[in-house]
Amino acid sequence: MSVNVLSERHEAEKPHLEAALKAWKKNLENLARPIDRNVLVDGRVKELQSLLVKAYKDGPASPRSWDAFGDLVALKVVFPTLAGAETFTTKLKDLARCKGIACSLDSRRSAPEKLEYSSDQFDLCDPEICDAAGNGLKVEVQVRTVASDAWYMVDHRLRYKNATKLPENLRRRVLRLIVLTELFDAEVDSLIKDVNAYESDTPAGLFNRMKELFTDFTKSYTPSARPEGLFETLLSAYNEKDQLALVDKLRDLLAEDGAHLRQVMSEHKNGAENYVEKYDWLYMQPEVLLVADLARKPRLLASTVENTDFEQLVNNMADELKVN
Repeated sequence: MSVNVLSERHEAEKPHLEAALKAWKKNLENLARPIDRNVLVDGRVKELQSLLVKAYKDGPASPRSWDAFGDLVALKVVFPTLAGAETFTTKLKDLARCKGIACSLDSRRSAPEKLEYSSDQFDLCDPEICDAAGNGLKVEVQVRTVASDAWYMVDHRLRYKNATKLPENLRRRVLRLIVLTELFDAEVDSLIKDVNAYESDTPAGLFNRMKELFTDFTKSYTPSARPEGLFETLLSAYNEKDQLALVDKLRDLLAEDGAHLRQVMSEHKNGAENYVEKYDWLYMQPEVLLVADLARKPRLLASTVENTDFEQLVNNMADELKVN
């Protein structure tokens, strides 16, 4: 039996570890970007030297085995907001359940009397992402906010990887920064919720909810820029009662005619055979849902957009989006 078991295993597994990192990074990005375009997904394969130090840190008599390492491939998914991180955690759990991926979640939260950084840590094993022997390869995924990630990197370096035991005055400063990070995330989360509550009865709030519905339907990121005044123009076709129920109405539309809408949209995406950007760009915007709904009432739609910059474009779209 070789005396260099871990070194030889690491050499044999390295291509598989790197392939797993690449595959998981792509999967996590695809899941995260519809939630927030500014998400950061990064990762690494454990270096041999780091592996050996951890394996033999208690002495050469009883080293850790290869299978005892759960972070040979480790990734982090970092969101600007707490809400984004929480949404992603839920979606990743759902994805694992649907795809048959072994999933263990450790929601790391400090005890009431302690100050520690918060994060969600997943241990995942997709049977289709394998090691050299064809067995599912375990990966670790950390989900954090930008603030908690920044502080974690500093805290990890100061207290975990630093051989110096910090004196009380420096430990106190560490705790102060933990409080600052926690307060920052909490205040941002509270502010966003208050803004959403303020917007709830305004056209902007209605647009945001429609945008969320569209993003979920298309599984893609929707840019913040939007056609000038088009949403407000189309919204004017609805009375006050219908405006209040608009998102539910559009959700029902997607449940009933979503397949048709996807087919039409696919024919107007960049790369489609007859794609012309100046005519087709609007098919990829949330307003397409309103056009599809109002296409059922073509005369109302035509009168609503009459003499606007979007008149011809919207009327042409309605002809295609209308379900016969």
